[in-house]
Amino acid sequence: MASPVADRQVRISKIAGRYLVFDIDDVVHIRRQHGICSVFTGTMPQNATQNVLLGLPVELYAEEARLLVDKKAAYIADESADHLTQLKTMDETARREYIASLKSQRRNAQLVFADAKARSLAKHADKRKPSPRDQVSKDGPAIGSGLDDKKTSIIDGAGGDTLFDSRPVSKPVPKTVTVEAMPAITPTTSNALIRPNPSSVAALELPSSDLLLAYLNARGYFITPGLRFGGDYSVYPGDPFRFHAHYLANSYGWDEEIPMLDLLTSGRLGTAVKKSYLFGAARNDQKAAGGPNVSADGDKGGDEDVRVFCVEWAAM
Repeated sequence: MASPVADRQVRISKIAGRYLVFDIDDVVHIRRQHGICSVFTGTMPQNATQNVLLGLPVELYAEEARLLVDKKAAYIADESADHLTQLKTMDETARREYIASLKSQRRNAQLVFADAKARSLAKHADKRKPSPRDQVSKDGPAIGSGLDDKKTSIIDGAGGDTLFDSRPVSKPVPKTVTVEAMPAITPTTSNALIRPNPSSVAALELPSSDLLLAYLNARGYFITPGLRFGGDYSVYPGDPFRFHAHYLANSYGWDEEIPMLDLLTSGRLGTAVKKSYLFGAARNDQKAAGGPNVSADGDKGGDEDVRVFCVEWAAM
């Protein structure tokens, strides 16, 4: 019997020609099970102008999206059309269920916020030192301060009460922050609104997959954009959290002439950043067929369909 992880299908949202994954569970799944890292593109609402610590959604290459679809591990959804269709056809029962799911998510988030704040207050309660003002309010005015003399000498002509009342001034008690007073949340996904329906988007047009990317992915390599190193891809032998990239990779056509200047500059650049320069191509008949002989379960077939070479400078 197949495991639920193997049967999971990731929803890839196509928005303005970009392929995005909004669900963090889907992001973890494609990274662990399929070696797809992609790029975080979302910013934090509290600091929207920063571009260092990015978050959801994750943006995939069109080739990565096609690779996951070919593996039957994902499906593409046209978010704009799906949302409008679902909102127009939603009945009252589905609407109530959707609103109830939003309230449930909000309640859970508020409980987490309240618990975190309570633990933070308890942690710092013993570290707070009493201030001199707290000591005066607790023990009364200091001896010789002259405060009592001022209290008895300065008289309000209207009522006869002292201007400086000897009773401690009561400060307004701050309202207790309850769970209901916590801020609301914005759901990161609309899974409760849009039901998964892979069959309805099976015909959504996708570009042809990059066969070099599929070839490397089938052999367990992790691929990330290689623009910062001057190539198409950065190729890692494992998760980029654990390894440095071993290859700087470029993809070419089978009959395409590769300029010698490309080999020189890319090879020297790859060596300068301690990587081998990898380039490869697939046969034209394989491009027409949709890809090399790489099965959905990661079979390393198709050696005759893709040719790969490495260039590395021995010394510079």
